[in-house]
Amino acid sequence: MKLCLGTVQLGMRYGINNQIKRQPTVNEGYQILETARRQGITYLDTAGAYGEAESLIGKSGILNNDDMHVITKSDVKVYSELRSEVKKSLERLGQTQIDGLLLHDASKYYNKLYVAELLELKRQGLVNHIGVSVYAPRDAVRIAADGLVDYIQVPYNVFDQRLDKSHFWKLTREKGIKVFARSSFLQGLILMEPDRIPEKLKKAGHYIEKYRKIVHQYGYSATEAALLFAYTNENIDKVVFGVDTAGQLSENIEIIKKAYKFKECREALTGLADELSEEILNPGMWEV
Repeated sequence: MKLCLGTVQLGMRYGINNQIKRQPTVNEGYQILETARRQGITYLDTAGAYGEAESLIGKSGILNNDDMHVITKSDVKVYSELRSEVKKSLERLGQTQIDGLLLHDASKYYNKLYVAELLELKRQGLVNHIGVSVYAPRDAVRIAADGLVDYIQVPYNVFDQRLDKSHFWKLTREKGIKVFARSSFLQGLILMEPDRIPEKLKKAGHYIEKYRKIVHQYGYSATEAALLFAYTNENIDKVVFGVDTAGQLSENIEIIKKAYKFKECREALTGLADELSEEILNPGMWEV
């Protein structure tokens, strides 16, 4: 299964287009996790910064299944805190080892002390794989070129195709780096009604309308095409996606069954929103 369940929604209210207008309850969170496992999803993406997400995953018992893998991210301010942060995550998750540890801030990667500590944590067996979560294509390309990490998490969606114009995919294949792509829906912006878009993001409205027109011509909904656009990129190993309900998760599982016939629509969407600025493509800059 090429899907990885993102769990930020399980730990806090999240997303510009949150459909249930709240954070799922604990029991709803458990149901989402169990539904994911039953449907064949074996990777979970989380972070200590995601509110109660790590604790909820740990208490759910889902990681007691040998086929489940969890990747967490660290936001520590100094490299010497990485070890204690990992141990806190392990405690919350109820594990003695985690599959992946990513630096949540790509700028930390350029401090050799952070990378050295990641490598040491891997050597000691506290983590299986190390990596970085990036926001800018330039960071993704540089980190991939170094070949020091196992995992890179990148933003990739029908509006943000910047990596397709770089050497990133070639580099990750050459270096054996696994790519996790997040933001298939751009935190829900791609799925919003144009008249509901916050003022600061209004420039996206034109592209949302253009997007809908194209995908409808090919018989897809906006949600279907957004997920399939990332899913059908053969260079991506796992597509990280989040849901507010178990029902949404099951709907997404059904969507990927249509991947085999998405080629023509995907080609029509290539370069759709190349003119959009980073202020629109990077949710960290929205401030809405």
